[in-house]
Amino acid sequence: VLMKDLVVWLVHTPAGTVAFLSAIAAFVYSKGSWAHRRSGRYFTVSMLIMAVSGSLAGFLKGTPNDVFLGLMVFYSVFTAWLTTFHKEGETDFLEYIALAWVVTLGLIAFSYDPSEGESYPEMYALWVGLAIFFAVGDIRNLYKRGLSGSQRIARHLWRMCFSLMWAAMAFVDKIVKMTGATIEEMPYVAVIPMSLILILTIYWLHRVFRSRNSVSI
Repeated sequence: VLMKDLVVWLVHTPAGTVAFLSAIAAFVYSKGSWAHRRSGRYFTVSMLIMAVSGSLAGFLKGTPNDVFLGLMVFYSVFTAWLTTFHKEGETDFLEYIALAWVVTLGLIAFSYDPSEGESYPEMYALWVGLAIFFAVGDIRNLYKRGLSGSQRIARHLWRMCFSLMWAAMAFVDKIVKMTGATIEEMPYVAVIPMSLILILTIYWLHRVFRSRNSVSI
């Protein structure tokens, strides 16, 4: 328990806080600007650290759901970064590794039999569904040998925002726990930031597809 708490409070929570704040900065700065790209780098690194530490904490605590969540967020952040790391119409072996990663997660979640005492066993159906959805996107990207234009930007954007939603959830969860309560007792604390992120995601996706190639990253 002590090791798990150390991982959560010394690594996971600070990384999530940095990710949350840098994501806000990335939304504020002009897309494609130096400040936006720097904020994006901070977000990517801190989210990867948060995802790994979250999976480790879940393993130490004995909650497989948290392990799956961390590994899925790690994948989504990595593929969002990979989309902009490569030039338009470009892929390499890393995309195949990412596809194998998410397919493996989906297969493990599908075959996993949650114990009776485990919280939210229905989440494993979510992991399977997300794995299929992500894998289809990866296969499409590989088939086209790299997306370009608005499709490339949209892929980067929504995968980053998917990760941000979980970062926001982790951020507010720690705040709520510091008050001695739980998310179930104060659901509105999580609903507000999650709703704002969803609205921002829809807004930027609308701008991306409306302006075609004029929005850069």
